[in-house]
Amino acid sequence: MAEDIKVHDTYVENLNTAEAPRFRVSVRSLVAFSIPNDETWGFSSYRMAQEGTRAHSKLQAINKKDGSFEAEVFLSHAFDVKDCILEVTGRADGIWRENGTVIVEEIKTTATPLSEIHENFSESHWAQGKCYAYLLAVAENLDRITVRLTYYDSSTEALKSFDRSFTTKKLKSFIDKLIHPYVSWALAQEEWKKVRNLSIQTLTFPYPSYRKGQKLLSYNVYKCIEDEKRLFAQAPTGTGKTMGVLYPAIKALGEGKLDRIFYVTAKTTTRGIAEKAYKILEQQGLRLKVLSLTAKDKLCLNDIKNCTPENCPFIEGFQYRSKRVVKNLLKKHDFFSRERITETALRYNLCPFELSLVLALSCDLIIGDYNYVFDPRVYLKSFFQQKGYEEYLILVDEAHNLFDRTREMYSASIEIKVLSEIMKEIKKDLPDIYKALKEMKKALSSIEKETGDYLYEAGGQRYYVSTEPPEILKKPLENFILQTENWLLVKSEEKPYGERLTTLFFDLLHFKNILGLFSSQYRTYMTGQKSAFKLTLLCLDPSPMLNKTMKTARSAVLFSATLSPLWYFKSILGGRSEDVTLRLPSPFPRENLLLINEDRIETRYQYRAQYLHATAKAIYDWSMARKGNIMVFFPSYKYLLDVLNIFKEFEGDYEILCQDRDMDEPSRDAFLSEFEKHGDTVRIAFCVMGGVFGEGIDLTGNRLTGVIIIGVGLPQVCPEQEIMRAYYDNLGKSGFTFAYTYPGINKVLQAAGRLIRTETDKGALLLIDSRFATPEYLRLLPEEWLPIPRTSEGFSLKDAVKEFWGKWDENVQQ
Repeated sequence: MAEDIKVHDTYVENLNTAEAPRFRVSVRSLVAFSIPNDETWGFSSYRMAQEGTRAHSKLQAINKKDGSFEAEVFLSHAFDVKDCILEVTGRADGIWRENGTVIVEEIKTTATPLSEIHENFSESHWAQGKCYAYLLAVAENLDRITVRLTYYDSSTEALKSFDRSFTTKKLKSFIDKLIHPYVSWALAQEEWKKVRNLSIQTLTFPYPSYRKGQKLLSYNVYKCIEDEKRLFAQAPTGTGKTMGVLYPAIKALGEGKLDRIFYVTAKTTTRGIAEKAYKILEQQGLRLKVLSLTAKDKLCLNDIKNCTPENCPFIEGFQYRSKRVVKNLLKKHDFFSRERITETALRYNLCPFELSLVLALSCDLIIGDYNYVFDPRVYLKSFFQQKGYEEYLILVDEAHNLFDRTREMYSASIEIKVLSEIMKEIKKDLPDIYKALKEMKKALSSIEKETGDYLYEAGGQRYYVSTEPPEILKKPLENFILQTENWLLVKSEEKPYGERLTTLFFDLLHFKNILGLFSSQYRTYMTGQKSAFKLTLLCLDPSPMLNKTMKTARSAVLFSATLSPLWYFKSILGGRSEDVTLRLPSPFPRENLLLINEDRIETRYQYRAQYLHATAKAIYDWSMARKGNIMVFFPSYKYLLDVLNIFKEFEGDYEILCQDRDMDEPSRDAFLSEFEKHGDTVRIAFCVMGGVFGEGIDLTGNRLTGVIIIGVGLPQVCPEQEIMRAYYDNLGKSGFTFAYTYPGINKVLQAAGRLIRTETDKGALLLIDSRFATPEYLRLLPEEWLPIPRTSEGFSLKDAVKEFWGKWDENVQQ
């Protein structure tokens, strides 16, 4: 394709550019800045974003058969305006040269029926075409040029075009009206950057000294930004990871190496830690525009969510109404929290989520969930759709969670039961959608029949797996999406099934788009039969998608206390050969931790029953040696209950807490509040490894004095883990290690990390399982833990705990 791309580049000559600010902007961004486009709010926007590229390529291939057509023509022109230079660039979809007439074609894939599209259908579509036309006219010294706006309906493959002819003088007048407000905004941003950068230049590290390993982490972050590499860092609790990555990133921002920083997390708690780090630096004099992004569903001000201008008063006229509000917010504030955005949105009758997105364009640091960078459904397209002119840094906190989260983002399922339930509700009202779902059920039934008896079984569940995508579903999916989209666009009243049908629409739209991504990293996975039949497009390796996203940024830093083994995480999280890994030691004194391995107990599934009493007794001996708060982590809830039933038979003065299967936020808070009591009794909390208490909680000081880990954390055997195991086996790697051992040890390290949170904390850690004594597992444990005493060598659990705490209690008494 490269040889087909024509380049036209013109610049304003004889300009004194030595001191003049220079900005670059794409045609798309320039138009979006000044001209509202209500298509942004439509139900079709996600589908069109996915289908647009494919449709463009198809039409361009057809048109290129005509020798008078050029596809993907790069255009650029530098404008001298307001004592600065603005370079406007972009790729025209196509250029026709017919009988002395030059036509610039702008192609738009649409979900709106072509019969409803008229010449004045979209001001923003014409604006893009006119911008490209002007850039070409100036480049080729044309007096007149034609803009052709072509709409393509991918469901029917029909086209509808409109032509308008313009003089170059008329186009210049039009583009000037776009450029001036944009340049005013860009100059304001430039002035802000001077204020920001001056504050960064004078900013010093906010603490008297760096923690152990923190300076090395900061150096590597800065160096990777400078060298345009990615850093994968294992930084144990207490290193000061957040400040260790944020401080050098902000310094690089102030030096012009970066234009924007994205700090993404898996949990709200870690987002709060990033906000706290910023506020500490703000107290040191830092000026930074910071946005904390909150999920759309949590911000929505409507009881019933319907994101179209016709149905939502907060969106209607948003782009015009929000400009002054955004300008005032940026003038008055630096930090934009959820509370500030919601309060402002209510005051001015604006959509708070869209207000956040507009503010993001003027913010230096954006803090939010992984979704806003990596999820194909909700990622911030303004920044990550393609590599732009800005230099970004992506900071990924708790990066050990990113693999599973991204696999979920890039997987999709269809269930017969869900289709059947909605079909019953819509049969009378929506016969076309009903028919489309009926066709889909028929296609799913034919897939089920072709598979025959399920060949595999894992965890008590039979399943079938294939390396081939279910192509038979494409047409039924397209038909359902088209029919349902038409209903969504015209529906005038709420129906009982409305929200469920809308959810199904987006779920199946996602399924269709994932089907388009199906590759060797995917498997088609089926479970259940007849009404319980479920088909999943299972993403096993999201590293290509992660790599593609991170390519849009200058650099990325992925960090966690438990990114072990580093080479493994680098390989599954989109790392390249040139990228850097860093493993830091624990900053805490080793003598503050008592660690013993009870290696005489087997926790493998087939041996658990015979060791239940021994396991309960080990927990009892370790816990009852001293008053304090203990957390015990089990690999499954059933295992927890089996041991707990035996434990309750032991006599003594102790209190038991037990994690429930389903705990809402108030229940979790109440559970953790029990740890505010300490020193009064032996308080033992029975928890599930990898659950809500296995990571992300911070019980410092005497609130947690002991942790017991039962087993090596292996995920439970199930079809998905077995499919992953086979996938890595086929790649010539150890499937069991990738699918079970490494994820398991990560849960162990996370649970163990609950124990010592500060340099003054002390605690006792007991690992129960013979496998912790094997070379395979010893290689995966932190070096500072080694060597680990074992009970098989004669160590007494009760005596070891008494001796450890006796030493510290004596020191306290002195």
